[in-house]
Amino acid sequence: MSLQQKRKKIEYECNFCRKTRVLYILPSLHKNVDDKGYIEYVDVHQCRNELITANILYVDSSLTVRSQVPVDVGDDLSSKQINSLNIPSPKKVGFQKCEITPMKDFRRKNLKGIFIKDKLRQCDFSLKKKGDGREINIISELKFIEIKAVVAKSVDVDIATEWFKQIASILEAIVLLDNEMLAFLITYLDPKLPSLTSGDTIIEIDYILHAKSSFPKSTLKSFAIFRRQWKKISEDVESKDFSVYEKLITYCIGNQHKTLLDIFEKAEENMSFVDFVTAMQQLSMLGMLNIRKVEFFTVKEV
Repeated sequence: MSLQQKRKKIEYECNFCRKTRVLYILPSLHKNVDDKGYIEYVDVHQCRNELITANILYVDSSLTVRSQVPVDVGDDLSSKQINSLNIPSPKKVGFQKCEITPMKDFRRKNLKGIFIKDKLRQCDFSLKKKGDGREINIISELKFIEIKAVVAKSVDVDIATEWFKQIASILEAIVLLDNEMLAFLITYLDPKLPSLTSGDTIIEIDYILHAKSSFPKSTLKSFAIFRRQWKKISEDVESKDFSVYEKLITYCIGNQHKTLLDIFEKAEENMSFVDFVTAMQQLSMLGMLNIRKVEFFTVKEV
């Protein structure tokens, strides 16, 4: 791997708890800076008095944190509040409106519309309502995320509510998010809303929302085990297509810089996005893949 492809470090000290926080990323994840030269990351951690706080970080092209805006649980930042912090003024100071553009596979069978107020990224994500349905309102546990969804009348409200609670919880923990990932999410969610959530589906939602910031890796040893034990493995996975699973593992052997989304782009000729996510989850649970997420962590003092 070239030097440019190696993981690099974003390091900063929280202005309030004085903890040193570190994020390792690939330069490829840090390329969409705005016209002021920043990209936004969100770091949620235990801060003052062990209370949960989120820092909105404005990071320049050299991976230096130029400013940090704290958001306490339940806070709603305004332009006035941000300006009063005397930091380099970010371009986005109120809530930006971002429309979710559905993928071609999205059918609107069960999900008629969704509106997400994301206080961490100061953004209102929305999929315009089409058709009648029942409204569900969710506020995440830490109150950073609010979701209003419209689901088909045939969908059980209690079951759908549990889906959106899980989604809101995962959204609170994501370092980097954009509306493309939400487009993948609603495509996955639409056919599954009538069914109960499970441990597997929660993992799959997590994979989707981290698809641009997680890296699946396999090894030649895992590939050999997969080929040798396929007959037994095939009893535990939904698909019986050996070649599809084989290709997915092959794409990930020794992987250091391809994200989950990159792998899907290689595989999408052979499978739908929903099937891809399920297959990656199954291969991970079988120990054939290790999926590493981009996350902040605290540097413990010696």
